[in-house]
Amino acid sequence: MRRLRMGLVGAGLVGQAEHAFYLWEDRERFDFVALADASAKVRSALGARYAIPKLCASMDELLQCDLDAVVICVPDAFHPELTIKAFERGLHVMCEKPLALTLSGCDRMIAARDTAGRVGQLAYMKRYDPAFRAALPHLPPLDRIRLISVEVNDPDQDPFVGHLPMVQPDDIPASLRDDLRTATRAQLLESAGAKAEDAALKTLANGFLSAIVHDVGVVHGMLRHLGGELPARADFGARFDDGRGVQLGFALPGGGRVSMTHLNLPGVPDYRERVTVYGDDRIVELVFPAPYLRNMPTELTVRRGGKDGALETLAVRAGFKEAFSEELRAFHLAVTTGTPVETSFEQGRRDVELLLSAFGRSLA
Repeated sequence: MRRLRMGLVGAGLVGQAEHAFYLWEDRERFDFVALADASAKVRSALGARYAIPKLCASMDELLQCDLDAVVICVPDAFHPELTIKAFERGLHVMCEKPLALTLSGCDRMIAARDTAGRVGQLAYMKRYDPAFRAALPHLPPLDRIRLISVEVNDPDQDPFVGHLPMVQPDDIPASLRDDLRTATRAQLLESAGAKAEDAALKTLANGFLSAIVHDVGVVHGMLRHLGGELPARADFGARFDDGRGVQLGFALPGGGRVSMTHLNLPGVPDYRERVTVYGDDRIVELVFPAPYLRNMPTELTVRRGGKDGALETLAVRAGFKEAFSEELRAFHLAVTTGTPVETSFEQGRRDVELLLSAFGRSLA
């Protein structure tokens, strides 16, 4: 099996908790060659932990290394710039979600990928979850779905990463932090409109583009499996609880609906993400655990009507493979064999478009 010479760009929360570990662990597929991060503390700690040969303070420095591909998990506002640099260098790219904070950023990333002729995969790890994949054959036909309901209560990551050897990047240069704030605000204003207030911009960034985007990606995958497509526009969007809660909704063919709610609930250290598909003759439900906990399978339950009014319940344990590991393996397969990418940049663009439209609805 061909090993890919990999670079990791950004070792914040998801970079440290997931990507660095799995790039190091899967030695059959990956040679973890280089890490780029603005924090010298993070570089030093991860370099020692995973024996990474090249430790770089910037993307430009990392691009001087001999690499095949990179995983980009820097702050969202930097996704377009760094992804485009990687493609221009001839590298394959797996980029964290959301693809970008603006549609123009998404378009530039897609154009750079096409010009380079390289693989671009969006890091929607839940689409590679064994239980998600096992659920797809159980879904009812699209025109027989009455409702897809998503409900998430999320206390943020702290209760679920405290046991991991996380390193705080408290030595990042102030100038880079300023650049990030400036870029993020400018891109959010481009997407939200120049008159949007700071509170609304915060909800757009945190509630829509960083939180409920996960569930939009899951539902998008279900619809594609059923021969449908995610709409470009939501017909409902809302903010509540001072922006800690967000909602969106849209219609399905056949008269059904999709309804999504994400609530940030820091006072309760419990994470639950329930995706329930209600069909005419069955209910298919996925319950995802906190994303940073390893070897905790997603619960898949299928309920159907049986004879004489009986209820038949099927509980499926699809295995203990990790979604973060599986998405990296899918990326490796796409690069080395030309297998089509399951979570494409085009899908990421459509998801951003839907999320922006839901945010716009929330302002009405």
